[in-house]
Amino acid sequence: MTSLIPPLLRALPPWLSNYAITEADAGLAELPAGLQQELMLKLNALSVPQPYQRAVRQATRQALKAWQANPETTSNCLVILSQPVEAIAAIVKASLEDYLLDCDVRFFLRSYRRPPEPLSILSHLQRELEPEQANEQAAPAAPITETDLQEHRPTVMVIPSLEQCFLRCIQGWEGIEYFQQLGTQDTSRFWVFGCNQWAWTFLSKVCQVDAYLEQTVSLPALTDEDLQTGFASLMAFSMSRPDADLTLHISPDEAHWSTLASLSSGTGTIAAQLWLQSLRLEETDLTAEGTLPAEVQQAELRATRPSLPSLTSLTVMDRYLLHSLLIHRLMTRAHLALSLGENERTIHSRVQVLQRAGVIVQQGRWLSVQPAHYPKLRSELGNNNFLIGKA
Repeated sequence: MTSLIPPLLRALPPWLSNYAITEADAGLAELPAGLQQELMLKLNALSVPQPYQRAVRQATRQALKAWQANPETTSNCLVILSQPVEAIAAIVKASLEDYLLDCDVRFFLRSYRRPPEPLSILSHLQRELEPEQANEQAAPAAPITETDLQEHRPTVMVIPSLEQCFLRCIQGWEGIEYFQQLGTQDTSRFWVFGCNQWAWTFLSKVCQVDAYLEQTVSLPALTDEDLQTGFASLMAFSMSRPDADLTLHISPDEAHWSTLASLSSGTGTIAAQLWLQSLRLEETDLTAEGTLPAEVQQAELRATRPSLPSLTSLTVMDRYLLHSLLIHRLMTRAHLALSLGENERTIHSRVQVLQRAGVIVQQGRWLSVQPAHYPKLRSELGNNNFLIGKA
């Protein structure tokens, strides 16, 4: 099972626990912290949306068949593109791990994280992948033919996420150039890469990656029906308590799902955050301390109208910082400083401000953008002439 919400977002973000209640929600209260945490865990347990998995599988199978039919002229690479707040590695792995059973599917760099020294990325990738190339390098290989592919199980090489394989700094994308060479030189195998749209747009600009890895497919936008189906298991659930288990019910109307799909632009992680933010309880159901009474065994959660959180005013530095973070999805403060050519102390102070505003979240050393802020950030950065990916 792979979550709609990346692991980095399991801690409650500031915008969620302090979300303003509108006049239309009068008489309703935010969920107690324990209940929010329980729902966050249940969101984390949801599988990757089926439309995502179908799109990845269909595109991979079609591209693989086309290459098998004409290996000398058809590209042997496919790039799966996502929005920068989606966990593309988890999506690719969930989609392909038990698929292509007629192929030899090999996953590499499953949980790879960019090293502190980005110029060492290339050597890391070579150590991981070059043992796979040893047999081919031992003797000159004859051109791969359609007959070869029909008589043997084709090998599919999967690199789930390119974002961790480079850093936007001088010589920081040597790892991507290495993949370009592998894909074009090792035509005896089929290659699948995962990447986010913003990283792909950047790499296409600086090292023309799209000229080498030509075939791409973008994840589809989730519809209101997709979201309703994906969240169906959360419309009634139980949680354990010391005195008695609590059963909760949620009954959103059709307008709720259509609003959720529209605000999130069909992006799963954004929809999950906005859905969780929209849930309320009747004030009368809570104690004076804001908790559910121990004797209550059933409660109805109200799904209010979803809305995007307000975006704090951004400085010029903030925009560059957030742009870099959206290109890479996960970064440390040190990587941000290298990427922007700034003092790490300066970066640290701005990160703290953006964390307090709920725009950036952190787990361990790794920073990422809060998905619910992405729609407004995309508009903000696009309006300020930043190089951004497709919607």
